Amino acid sequence: MYITITLQSDVPWEIPVNYNHLLQAAIYRHLSPEFADFLHNQGYIVDRRRFTLFSFSRLMGPHDYIPASKMLVFQNKVQLILSSPIERFIREITQVLLMEGIRIGSHCLRVTSIQTEIFKVDRSVIEIETLSPVVAYSTLLRPDGRKYTKYFYPGEKDFQRIISDNLVRKAKLIYGANLAFAPVSINSIGDFRKQIVLYKNTIIEAYNGRFILEGDSRLLQAAVDAGLGGKNSCGFGCIRPISR
Repeated sequence: MYITITLQSDVPWEIPVNYNHLLQAAIYRHLSPEFADFLHNQGYIVDRRRFTLFSFSRLMGPHDYIPASKMLVFQNKVQLILSSPIERFIREITQVLLMEGIRIGSHCLRVTSIQTEIFKVDRSVIEIETLSPVVAYSTLLRPDGRKYTKYFYPGEKDFQRIISDNLVRKAKLIYGANLAFAPVSINSIGDFRKQIVLYKNTIIEAYNGRFILEGDSRLLQAAVDAGLGGKNSCGFGCIRPISR
């Protein structure tokens, strides 16, 4: 399920270009303390992996970029999209936002509308566009035993494998841990765009673009609702199906 939140401010407001952590904090702040603590510190666990099962888009609206300060200055209306298969997540954040508005960093914004939308996936092939960039990564060991993170780009076999394995785990959480799923294929349509995001002093490599997903419709539904790829609750992998 998707919710599209329309935000307004009477004056222009600015935010760092790397603002993922500010949006993430705002989302947790507008959930009940118990549920926010569960998602942040525990989450939903399968195959010894932890998932929060929500994703969010970039901020969408007219803005200017100030290179000297690396700030974005947004004008009047801005939209933010959140997606999750968890009914409690959608219910709680919708209720609180309608009553209180939202605070992003130091800025308090009015919530002028919230639209709910459900995309039902009933096919084995869908075309999607990214609303926030997709991440596929592995944590590896150097010869000296130190860990490092390797990011993969669309077209690499490891990108396909990681995306597919991630969706299988999400689908197990949503539909049942004992189910078996065949791998999903993901292929880019046209050019994809690399985006470097600084998240709490960590450099993350991610990719925007349009993609074709093919596989079990339940896996595709998991991608639409819970996000594609990794680090969804940090503001990556929010996608939208494209109708043709």
